[in-house]
Amino acid sequence: MEKKHKNIIKTILFVSIGILLFYLVYKDFDIKTIVAEIKNVNYWWFIPMIIMGILSHVSRSVRWQMLLNSDGSNVRFANTFMAVLNGYFANIALPRLGEVTRCAIVSKYEKQNFSKVLGTMVSERITDVLMLGAITILAFSLQSTQISQFIANNPDVGVKLQKFISLPMIIAYIVVGSIGIIFLIRLLKGKLDHLPVFKKLADFIKNFWQGILSIKKVKKPFWYFFHSFFIWAMYFFMLYVCFFAFDGFAELGIIPALIVFVAGSFGMVAPAPNGIGAYHFMIIQTLVLYGIATEKAAAFALIVHGIQTFILVIVGFASFVFLPIINKEK
Repeated sequence: MEKKHKNIIKTILFVSIGILLFYLVYKDFDIKTIVAEIKNVNYWWFIPMIIMGILSHVSRSVRWQMLLNSDGSNVRFANTFMAVLNGYFANIALPRLGEVTRCAIVSKYEKQNFSKVLGTMVSERITDVLMLGAITILAFSLQSTQISQFIANNPDVGVKLQKFISLPMIIAYIVVGSIGIIFLIRLLKGKLDHLPVFKKLADFIKNFWQGILSIKKVKKPFWYFFHSFFIWAMYFFMLYVCFFAFDGFAELGIIPALIVFVAGSFGMVAPAPNGIGAYHFMIIQTLVLYGIATEKAAAFALIVHGIQTFILVIVGFASFVFLPIINKEK
């Protein structure tokens, strides 16, 4: 099967998953009530949300540029910014496609080794995981009762978490991990270089690792960590400012907003375009814990996610159009 056909099938599959999750979340709600809630929204509050979203994209582009240029390269901000926006655009069609897309764009227009660029992106993602982990720990420490209640109200979540840390799974992790480490050591030592495919794989991994290590070579580490903090601060306030657009949400306060933000962030990890369905479920269930009516919570998730996705489509498509124009000499 041709690669193009495989990508089409994957896109259809993940979009179908997203639509199915979305349907399962909203099928039992009173649509008329949700529409009534949507009509009462103060949409002016979404203007600062959009501005903060763009600022987060700018900051992410600058942070990635710092990693790319840590080896003395001169990657332009314009291309990292356009690549980041293109990446978000691609993720709407196929989860995680955006990461590969933005690396391919920088590799092409800035003449950078693809595996090295991919490594810098992984360093970026590791930083994001650490930031989300820190925010999650903070949220747990501040609102442990509500989070425990959420797991109690959704026993499937607790069951799935227990499966990942069961004894058979731990043994499987150890066995697979040991085999993988032995293979990797032999590969990088050149023991398998007599096979061309493994030789290419070893070269790719070495360049990839150099990209990951770029975080150690960043010339201005303070600014790297400042941008990391700023990105996630913008993500949070993008959600928090939306509380003021809905009646009764602002009274919840900033701490519940943090819990809702963490829940939504984990929902975005689901294998569906832009977290559709899973994001809505996590947001709705968390808001209900704080006494928000289900239809009002459903309207909030629908509007916030919908507007954010719409903006990503607009800026992503614009970057897709302008990228070859600003690189026409290449």
